[in-house]
Amino acid sequence: MDIGTLLFWLILASVLVILVMKSFQSVPQGSVRLVERMGKYNRTLRAGINFIVPFLEYIKVPNITTYDKDPANPDKAVTRLRYVVPSSGNIPTVELIMDPPSIDAISKDNALVYPDAILYFRILDPVKAAYEVENLGLAVYKLVETTLRQQIGVLDADEIIIGRERIGGAIKVALEEASSAWGTSITRVELEEIRFDEDVTKALSDQRAAELEGRALVAKNEREREATVIAAEADKRRVILEAEAKFEQERLEAEADFLKASRALEGQAKGTEALALALAKNPEAIVALEALKAQEKVAAAIGQSNNTLIIPEETAGLFGAIKSINKVLKLDLKSSQSED
Repeated sequence: MDIGTLLFWLILASVLVILVMKSFQSVPQGSVRLVERMGKYNRTLRAGINFIVPFLEYIKVPNITTYDKDPANPDKAVTRLRYVVPSSGNIPTVELIMDPPSIDAISKDNALVYPDAILYFRILDPVKAAYEVENLGLAVYKLVETTLRQQIGVLDADEIIIGRERIGGAIKVALEEASSAWGTSITRVELEEIRFDEDVTKALSDQRAAELEGRALVAKNEREREATVIAAEADKRRVILEAEAKFEQERLEAEADFLKASRALEGQAKGTEALALALAKNPEAIVALEALKAQEKVAAAIGQSNNTLIIPEETAGLFGAIKSINKVLKLDLKSSQSED
């Protein structure tokens, strides 16, 4: 075999090896590749080993980049391009993160605001992401920028501070509507930080201090009001207790007086009952009592006139009966007192 023939076979073998190498396409997990044939989209290669026709088919490498903060200047509005799709043409289907630098926006009350947002998105349709927009990353970044300015422009500084979640949700809805035509889904938008101009920051700080002072004054007034209410309740309770004690004392005194009067009436009743019993046993005593009363009146009259009273002998028996009745009454009264 001459040198020319050997060189031919070597060249042929090299071409075959190159063709074989170009026909095999190994797509990593979480990525896809787009195949174009004669300059037109043909099919999508999924993860694994795939084959293409060399020279007729080739891999599309779309221009998809993200605009992130420059690590060397994180506080400055400097972007760092990061190519999402490398030269191999692998289009990621996993969730992507875009952390662009903060932008400047003006709030509804003309405050200069610097919102700093983080965007999470996913490429759902690689064909639309590659062919429906020139640069998906740049388009998403500009969409975030304009949407942030729109949302900040309709809110006051106070509303911006307390409405981070509301702003993030509104941005997500706006981005979702616009990016759906690009085969992209915006999963979430988070406001990492919201900074204000120095003058606005000082004004907000003074306002916050005034709010805290006002709350302290309100709390002080509330404590004083509560103390006044408690003191009034204590006085009211004291008056009630004093009135109840006085009422109880008067009630006890009334009960004692009532008991004393009841016992007196009971004694009188027992005496009357004993007298009636004695008179029932000695009917002559009634006459004697009447005679005694008459003699007392006569004796009183004689005492005034210095005359002498002569008592008939017949009345002696009557006085004896009265004496016996008196003994009976005394015995009954003593028994009633002992019972009390």
